[in-house]
Amino acid sequence: MRVAAPVLGRTMIGVAAWIFKPSASWGLLVLGACWGGACAPRAIEPIRFDSTGLRPAADYRGLAVVLRRSVTAGGMLDRRRLADCIDRLDAQLALLAVTGPDASPGLFVTEEDALAYWYNARAAWAIKLASLLEGDKPPRRELLEDRPFALDGRTMTLCGIDAVLAGYDDWRVLVAAPDVRFSRAGLPAKPLSASNVHTRIAGRINEFLADPKRVVLDVERKEIRIPPVLWRFRGRIIEEHRKACGAEAATFTTALLPHASGRALRRLQDAAGFAAVPGLPYGEIAVK
Repeated sequence: MRVAAPVLGRTMIGVAAWIFKPSASWGLLVLGACWGGACAPRAIEPIRFDSTGLRPAADYRGLAVVLRRSVTAGGMLDRRRLADCIDRLDAQLALLAVTGPDASPGLFVTEEDALAYWYNARAAWAIKLASLLEGDKPPRRELLEDRPFALDGRTMTLCGIDAVLAGYDDWRVLVAAPDVRFSRAGLPAKPLSASNVHTRIAGRINEFLADPKRVVLDVERKEIRIPPVLWRFRGRIIEEHRKACGAEAATFTTALLPHASGRALRRLQDAAGFAAVPGLPYGEIAVK
C-alpha cells in the first residue's frame, strides 16, 4: 500500500495531462497543488458581533423576546417570526460575547449562575446558526455543531458548550440542553435563571421523552430509538436505576421510567418489550 499511493497519484496526473493536452501544464499545476494539500478547505472564521462599549451583564432580556416571539409550543423555531426580532438576537449575542464564567467570573458565583448562562447561550447561538441555514434537512456538522463563534471572551462552538455541560455530574444537564434539532431537547419558551434551572431540567427531560419526533417508537420493528445525546448515558442511567431500585434486570427503557410522567411515562410503558436502539446522530432542524 505504501507503494500504490504514489503510483496512483502519477497515473491520475498522467491521465489528466493526456485529456487536457492543450493546457497540460496548467492542469498539472492545479492537480499537483491539490495533491499536495494546497486546495484543503480553509478554517471557518468565527462569527463575531461588535461588542464595543458593552459591559458584561447576566442579562437575557433580548433572548426572552426572541424566544417569546419565535419559539412554538413544541420547542420548534419559527424562522419567519425570528426575522422580525433578529436584531434583538444579535444584540444579545454581542453581550454574551463579553459576558460569561471566564470573561466575567464575578457575575457567576454559583453553579446555577453558570449553568443558566450556558443553557441560554446555547439556545441563542443554536437559533442564530439555524437562521443561517437553508431548508430543514440535516445540515453538515460544520455548519451547526462545529461552527465557531465569539462567546465568554473566547472562541466557542455548540460542541464546546456541550463539553462544558457534559462535565457536570448529572447526565440530565447535557440531555436537557436546548437545541434546534429533533435529535436534541427543544428550545425553551423563556430563558432559564439560576433560581429555576435545576427544576426546569427535570421538566425538559420529561418533554424530551414525550416528544414522538425525538424519542421514536417504531411499532412495526418493536424498537424505541433513543437520540445519541441520551443513548451515550445508558450505562450510567441503568446503573443508577439498579442502585436506587435494586432492579438487577433493568433495561434502558425501564431505567428511564423514574424520569418520566404523563405522556412520556405512557410512551415508555407502551415500549415495554421493545429493543432500545440508538437514533440517528443528527436529526432534521426543528423549524417551521
